[in-house]
Amino acid sequence: MTSIDRPRIAIDVSGLDRLGPHGGQYRYSIDLVRGLSALRPQDNFVLLGSRSAPVDELREVFENSDWHYRQVVRHHGRASYYRDQLALTETVLRERVDLLHVLHSPVPVLVPCPVVVTIYDLMFELFPEYVAAASSRPYRIDRWAVRHRTRRVIAISAATARDVERLWGVERSGIDVVPLGSAFVNSAKLRGESDERRARFGELCPGEALLSPYNLEPRKNLAALLKAAATLRRGYPNLRLLLFGRAAVSAERERQFAQSLADLGLREAVYLLGPLDDEDLVWLYAHTAAFVFPSFYEGFGLPVLEAMAAGASVVTRNASAMAEVVGDAGILVETADPDALAAAISPLLDAPARRAQLGAAARERASTFTIERMARLSFESYRAALERRGLHMTTDGVEV
Repeated sequence: MTSIDRPRIAIDVSGLDRLGPHGGQYRYSIDLVRGLSALRPQDNFVLLGSRSAPVDELREVFENSDWHYRQVVRHHGRASYYRDQLALTETVLRERVDLLHVLHSPVPVLVPCPVVVTIYDLMFELFPEYVAAASSRPYRIDRWAVRHRTRRVIAISAATARDVERLWGVERSGIDVVPLGSAFVNSAKLRGESDERRARFGELCPGEALLSPYNLEPRKNLAALLKAAATLRRGYPNLRLLLFGRAAVSAERERQFAQSLADLGLREAVYLLGPLDDEDLVWLYAHTAAFVFPSFYEGFGLPVLEAMAAGASVVTRNASAMAEVVGDAGILVETADPDALAAAISPLLDAPARRAQLGAAARERASTFTIERMARLSFESYRAALERRGLHMTTDGVEV
């Protein structure tokens, strides 16, 4: 293994680096690597990815520090999970890694060094549509490995930490809660006005427009928002529901969605905007009456944090991780009840002062969810995992 003064830390993003910028886990992996690089640029880190070279968003990390990059080939088809296990183990041994942080499956069973794993959520354990996935052999191996081969678990929210303890039997003392951070509105240009975006979206936004993701996964609970919108249209006939992105779609789900619009009289009120870049989203967060996130369950709810960072009035569920992210800086409601959801949204539609108040509170609260804090807490988890081996980690040349 490497020097006691500079343990070699490998971060495995090989399961995430092909997802693209619209994926929450992809954003997390990019922000974590950037944050760790800024925390201590001279640390002995190696990034393991599935590509032949790092993704473009991380190019500066490798240009301005002594981080290293190694490719771990991801396999497809028959026995791919087991081949990925072996490939990861071989790379860890070849690179003489002292600590491995796994950001996605597979959680390695055979590596000789301590392992830290990030757990995002346990939705496979909680919703019937995931029964097949939760009973699969790879999932069961990963669950076993988290309990028996992992030195520390990083949970991205207290809600996920409770689920890992309750459902997987991991001792709470071995779980570190590391909330996500976001660089979503770090750039001044994202906060500014835009004539081009006003021309594209302006007619959709005035006064009575709601913004939400277009995600047809059942747990995202878009059906309840459609019913709430139909109720609101009785008092606000000009109400518009703007849906961005395009996730978890299938021909059958889209057919059911279209039928719901017809049944609820919403065909002229719902606009599918498709995938949008960050600049578009920030503008829409700032110019719609509310960002509504009706999901039943999230490991964190990164869109909620990004909307808050942009100063949106957020309406989301009063449970799961969303409640701990929003706190008192938004409106929390039982989103399983469409009538309750409509009642929570209604006071915002003709109350610009209230929206401004909530937006300011949301922006202030979001500012505490920094990438720097996420990186520092992750670093502390690494330190705890290595302590039993007599290895010591430092930041900025000072032992922590």
